[in-house]
Amino acid sequence: MLGRLRFLWARHRLGLIAFVIVLGVLGFFAFRTITSTLYWTDPVHRDQTLEGWMTPRYVAMSYDIPREVVGPALFFVADAPPRRISLERIAVENGVSLTDLQARVDTAAALWRAELDARRND
Repeated sequence: MLGRLRFLWARHRLGLIAFVIVLGVLGFFAFRTITSTLYWTDPVHRDQTLEGWMTPRYVAMSYDIPREVVGPALFFVADAPPRRISLERIAVENGVSLTDLQARVDTAAALWRAELDARRND
């Protein structure tokens, strides 16, 4: 094995380096995919009560609703570019409480789920 690595290093150094880099990148994305899957399949992270540190993306993932549904519930304009902002800041900017945001998200999620159920039953 060590002899083959020495051969590859001596004759195909760039190929070996590229291969090791590709393996590293593959390992990184595999790790992220596995940890993300484990995190979001845990029932504790489903339909979490909103907290100030959360972002709209986190809310969309927790409630399993698309951005197009959670965006208007969090006062986002449809054509606006995505923003990385906390729910606390959204609440302050719009003069509402986190409880109000929670009610808006719950309503949006319920409507989305009812629409999905209606599509499945047709």
